[in-house]
Amino acid sequence: MAFSRELIRQEKHDLHFISSGPTVHVDLLAAGKVIKRMEVGYSGIETIGPAPNVRRRIEEGFLKVEDYTNFSMTMRLYGGAMGVPFMPVKCLIGSDIAEKSTFKSIKEKISMVECPFTGEIVALVPSVNPDFGVIQAQRVDEEGNVQIDDVLTSDVDGLKASDVKIVLAEEIVPSSRIRKDPVRTSVPGLMVDYIVEVPHGAWPTGMYNYYDYDQEHIEYYAKACKTEEGWKKYKKEWILSSEEKLMKKVEGRLKELKAKKGLGY
Repeated sequence: MAFSRELIRQEKHDLHFISSGPTVHVDLLAAGKVIKRMEVGYSGIETIGPAPNVRRRIEEGFLKVEDYTNFSMTMRLYGGAMGVPFMPVKCLIGSDIAEKSTFKSIKEKISMVECPFTGEIVALVPSVNPDFGVIQAQRVDEEGNVQIDDVLTSDVDGLKASDVKIVLAEEIVPSSRIRKDPVRTSVPGLMVDYIVEVPHGAWPTGMYNYYDYDQEHIEYYAKACKTEEGWKKYKKEWILSSEEKLMKKVEGRLKELKAKKGLGY
């Protein structure tokens, strides 16, 4: 979320966005016209419904979306991380996702082939290697070793698949702390290009073991962004100031959202 807000502040634009199941942050990027194309398996606000700004930008003809499924996008990133050109899946067989495309040709998007071993039909999806990969994690040390406490989903594969790897973390810790619990290290420092300490960088979404979702603010955001005027008002109030000023503004709320020891939220 912090990275997305900063892209809007810096007026970045014309980016091609790739993810498996993005939520509030992709709606921000669409609202700020940071992204012009995206390949995703899902885009919405999980507990509320469709992402309002994504929908509006699509209806305006500004944002082009190439649809996959969550699993097939995850496998595309996994393939990119492994360095292979494609991955086989079955989840697209029988779906109109395999028959329709937006800015890619069907040939570029998917290929139905016969397995040389069993004769069954499988779908091949192209692996993907983004120029930049960005994640927000619990902690990273000075050498770039990344530790993630909760489920990895496609975040780690997406980062490994990318040419430039950027890690935002709740805290930068000594390497000695990482070595005490090495099994939690999801990405080794030798792969990471940049690390940035960004406490509460996932707000208003949550970070397991650090803070819970700010559902109240997410609902406020979704309601405000039903209209373009509402989005502009939200941007002025909640994005255009610096990240430091924004965190100061919600300081009291962040204390309420702090995770309870033993529960994670």
